[in-house]
Amino acid sequence: MVGENGQGDPVSVRIAGLEAEVAGLRKALQTRTVIGQATGLIAAVQGLTPQQGFQLLVRMSQHHNVKLHSIAVKLVDLAGELGPRQAVRSVHLPVEPHERAEEVQWPGVDVVEAARQLVAAHEAAHRVDGAPADVRRQLADELTLAGQLLAERLADVGWLDDEPAV
Repeated sequence: MVGENGQGDPVSVRIAGLEAEVAGLRKALQTRTVIGQATGLIAAVQGLTPQQGFQLLVRMSQHHNVKLHSIAVKLVDLAGELGPRQAVRSVHLPVEPHERAEEVQWPGVDVVEAARQLVAAHEAAHRVDGAPADVRRQLADELTLAGQLLAERLADVGWLDDEPAV
């Protein structure tokens, strides 16, 4: 409410301020939780202390010029889809502190994105019961292309041989 002097009612202003503070604290808690999960994941897989795992996460964030939380979310998501060892392996984290951050890469993100595209194409192809043949054919082509893209991304990070099995 606005009082006679054009300023907000002190109680309303205080409530709004507290609501904003609670929202900020909730967001910070969620952010720190994911960062903690990623730090623990790196530390456990690499055999590091939590502090060293956090330092590696910070270096990746700085190298890619991406917020720490965003890198952490990507790593945790990747671990959920590929498993912890493959997720950490996919980011090629240097273990030694003297190694340069420029060597850090994140090829696993491309694998996850290609896998998501394949899942989306698969779901779309299976939701078209009774659709015209040309629509079904187009969706089947998209599914094939998504599968090929995933195979290419897997080969790029060394998780799939470039040559097809005989």
